[in-house]
Amino acid sequence: MDRESVETTLSWSDRLGSFRIKVGNYVPTMANGKARQQVELPAEVTPVGPGSVAVRTALTRGVERMLQSDPAARQGVAEGVHGMRTSTRRLRSALRTFGTLVKAEWSLPLEQELKWLAEVLGAVRDLDVLRDRLLRASGDAPEALAPLFRTLAVEHERASGRLKAVLQGDRYRALIDLLEQSVIVTPVRRDAEKLRRSELPSLVGEAWKSVKKRGRALRPTDPDKDFHEVRKRAKRARYAAEDVADALGKNRAQEARRFAELATKVQDILGEHQDAIVAAQEISRIVALHPYDIPFTLAAHRLFKRQMRLADRSRERFFKVWNQLDRKKNCRWLNP
Repeated sequence: MDRESVETTLSWSDRLGSFRIKVGNYVPTMANGKARQQVELPAEVTPVGPGSVAVRTALTRGVERMLQSDPAARQGVAEGVHGMRTSTRRLRSALRTFGTLVKAEWSLPLEQELKWLAEVLGAVRDLDVLRDRLLRASGDAPEALAPLFRTLAVEHERASGRLKAVLQGDRYRALIDLLEQSVIVTPVRRDAEKLRRSELPSLVGEAWKSVKKRGRALRPTDPDKDFHEVRKRAKRARYAAEDVADALGKNRAQEARRFAELATKVQDILGEHQDAIVAAQEISRIVALHPYDIPFTLAAHRLFKRQMRLADRSRERFFKVWNQLDRKKNCRWLNP
């Protein structure tokens, strides 16, 4: 990225207000149009080093995605909750990817707060995914499965209530303030200003080593948790590649994006596996709450078996998708 500054516009409006950021010009406003307290900025707030630019760009994009999702998440819209949860995950991933370039006393507390928010969002999002999945899979037996969907509805209402309270709370407001300030002035270390563009892929290399070791060791009969662990690490490697891609030269940027696409395929197939496993586990849990409802138990057992078959298919497909990613030509760009 041959530029000395990043110009980004972020906008967001809701109870917390709205703001606009343009490097060198910060004009925050409240939802009612009144100006918030002005923040005095130096003439140049973006360091010129490629490491600093990569960090700033990743944070800016992450904050923008998160704040764009805020209004819908507050209203309980499934896509809004999903968008905000994904944004918190990407921000956490960026903080880990660029961990050696930013000050730990700033990044570690921020990562913990993002983790807290992601867990609250996840409680709602996971139920959204589960409910939709089981509705599609219920076929011609939705009435027999009514106890299952009633239980999920009650749990979803409870999780949604907690999320609503969190998004209206002081802790969330403090997190938003911190994220806003992080975009304006990112506390990078001096190493970030000195880091050469050619060294950026090494930040992704650590994430790739982690998933490569686990992925190559997987066997079809391994525990479900091992497949889930590979999925999480593949997602981190994908995010890391996407975070540095724009700061690389044209050819290496293309290779980084290709790597991210292949990692996404691994993530998606293992995501399908994990969703099926979680669905089967939840079916078993809820069946145990209704031991004397025979029609429900029979219908739920058929649904359970269907999910387990889908999980087995995902395992089989994983190894083909993994072999597409784990090739030397896809990882050459990671070398200095």
